[in-house]
Amino acid sequence: MAETFADLGLRPELVEAARAAGYEAPTPLQRSAVPVLRRGGNAVLYGSSGAGVVGAYGLGVLDRLAGVEGRGLRALVVAGSDIAAERIALSLARLGRPAGVSVAAVGPGWARGAAQVVVASAETALREVETSRLKLDTLESFVLDSAAAVLALSGREVVEALTISVPREAQRVVVTAEATAEVESYVERHVRRALWIPGRPVVAEEAPVARGVLGYAVAPEGGKAELLAGLVASGAVSLPAALHCRTPASAAAASEALELRGFLASDPEPGPTPGSVVFRLAARDDATAAGGVATAVSYDVPFDAESLGERHAGGGVVLVLARELPHLRQIAADAQFTLEAVSVEAPAARGELDAYRARIRRAVREEDIGAQLLVLEPLLAEFTAAEVAAALSALLRQRAPAPAPAAAAPPAGPAPRPWVRLFVSAGQRDHVRPGDLVGAITGEAGITGEEVGRIEIRDTFSIVEVAADSAERVIQALNGVTLKGRSLRVDYDRKPTQPPRRGRGAGG
Repeated sequence: MAETFADLGLRPELVEAARAAGYEAPTPLQRSAVPVLRRGGNAVLYGSSGAGVVGAYGLGVLDRLAGVEGRGLRALVVAGSDIAAERIALSLARLGRPAGVSVAAVGPGWARGAAQVVVASAETALREVETSRLKLDTLESFVLDSAAAVLALSGREVVEALTISVPREAQRVVVTAEATAEVESYVERHVRRALWIPGRPVVAEEAPVARGVLGYAVAPEGGKAELLAGLVASGAVSLPAALHCRTPASAAAASEALELRGFLASDPEPGPTPGSVVFRLAARDDATAAGGVATAVSYDVPFDAESLGERHAGGGVVLVLARELPHLRQIAADAQFTLEAVSVEAPAARGELDAYRARIRRAVREEDIGAQLLVLEPLLAEFTAAEVAAALSALLRQRAPAPAPAAAAPPAGPAPRPWVRLFVSAGQRDHVRPGDLVGAITGEAGITGEEVGRIEIRDTFSIVEVAADSAERVIQALNGVTLKGRSLRVDYDRKPTQPPRRGRGAGG
């Protein structure tokens, strides 16, 4: 197994560039993907932020382009948003510069006239192609990053129009955190002989027995030290703690930030996985910090399930950024952990506003908000996060409240209530159960369980019967809502008028 970047067959200048960028050792995804991509193979990288995906396709594609003379654009990377494109371009530029490969994003301040690699959002890239400012006839590699989010947010039509402009012989790489039906359909039609790395995910017929409960807490960008201090103060994390970091640089930054908050950090030591670092954290006045069993805390999300298991054999807590949640959920499931959200204890809800805050807090901790972060990135560059959150809160509170239940049932003999069937774009592959759908419908649309009828859960979608007079409310409320990591699409299936059926189940 490749233990270093040199073992992957990369050019020496790229090996040094990877080290300079902070990569101590290849992640499992990089070990598998780089040899395939540097040879020009087509691949689907099944991973997300936290697994080292940019390094995986970046090093593989850059190795192909380095040392070869040629004019024109040679690689196009499609990102989830213009801001994500800027972030990816900066990462690729740091890797590509020592190897003589120029990288640019489509935006102000980037000199992309002679760039060999261009990074852009799907909409921006298509606009540039249609106006001939971006010519793809010399393209050798096409990368679709965050494919599930791009297809959901930009629309299949935009991605399809861009893809058909790519030369047929060009290498194609798809990166996705979810193996959705839309992604699989795209791969089948546009990525010939695609190799899934790691292998194509399979949904087990029966859920595996969990090895234990693993806590996690969602941190804001740059706010992990403050979050950890709050978790310790609230008792959610006990000291002493063993803090696991991906790299020495991450460990140094973490120990400095925590010592400034009054903690005592030990000297770092090599961690259980190559390149990782671990140090003990205790209260400054704790004379017993050097001994005893320490609570395992992942300051950075592990790259894979094996590393997660090694760090957290006895439980513990993972600090995770919102954009890394899909990756954590995936590796936790592979390692057979049950995830449980932990947070700084908040006061119990005492009224409408407290309940509203609790609902938002729960969504931040438990929902997959990666796609929503991509939507908001342009606004976050223009306004502060507090201003964006306040505006969204105002829009949310403008939604009409749920109707009050009827004071009393009709005295006798009500006419049969008409029902309609709704299509919901989540099914068995998403581990959706009837109770999940009922909870989402009643919670988001503000209707009662009596207005939900029979539920049929198929492989990739579900059919739900609801009262006809509530159908429009359900469609409007659920479209775009995230359930089990999927952004839902809801619409009419057909409109039967049969009387309601009280049974609720998963089929037939």
